[in-house]
Amino acid sequence: MFYAANPALSGITDLSLLDIASVGYFSGPNGSNVEPYNYWGQSENSGANRIFGLSVNSGSNYLMGDFLGLTYFYDNTNFLVKVDFTNNLPANVPFPPPPTDNDVTINATLFDSSFTYQYGVSGGSVVMTNGGTFTSTISQTTSPIIFRGYWKVEISPSPNLVSGALVDISINGSAKVTNGTINAGPTPTSFDSATYGTEDVAFNGTLGGTGLLIVVTCHT
Repeated sequence: MFYAANPALSGITDLSLLDIASVGYFSGPNGSNVEPYNYWGQSENSGANRIFGLSVNSGSNYLMGDFLGLTYFYDNTNFLVKVDFTNNLPANVPFPPPPTDNDVTINATLFDSSFTYQYGVSGGSVVMTNGGTFTSTISQTTSPIIFRGYWKVEISPSPNLVSGALVDISINGSAKVTNGTINAGPTPTSFDSATYGTEDVAFNGTLGGTGLLIVVTCHT
């Protein structure tokens, strides 16, 4: 189970099951770097960032069998995170009349529970008006499968974004934001799970695997 989390370190030996099971991923090299390796996080911060498939453990009794058959990193086939962005705002209007530019740049980011460390980010693509789309798998094969999605969506409009722009955000089919107001350009607008609620990793037929499908739709 340790080597599954640290595939490049197969020569490491003599480690404590207590550390491997209890300490979280974000205490390792891709987080605070307090610990030298990637761990499973059953106890740290009450299991807030534990790997998918594990239950919270108070630290009294760790079982080797709890880790049997679990996948630690997204493989981007059976386990993945995708974003699906659509911009249904009206088409841009050149000058004259007063110009509009309703293209938007959308980012979706996954964090640890404290919103300190990122582990999944969309490409920040410009999504064109009048039905423009951007779809991408944002998980990497070195991204951990944290059981819960702590997310943030940021929409950056052009300076001439039309007033009255709105957004809907859903994750795995669960509505998080409905008719959220997008700021007039160029001020970015952010929505996150601290305000609108987290979503747990789960199998999703539309996604085609186990993980998170983040759907963002801009409209009027």
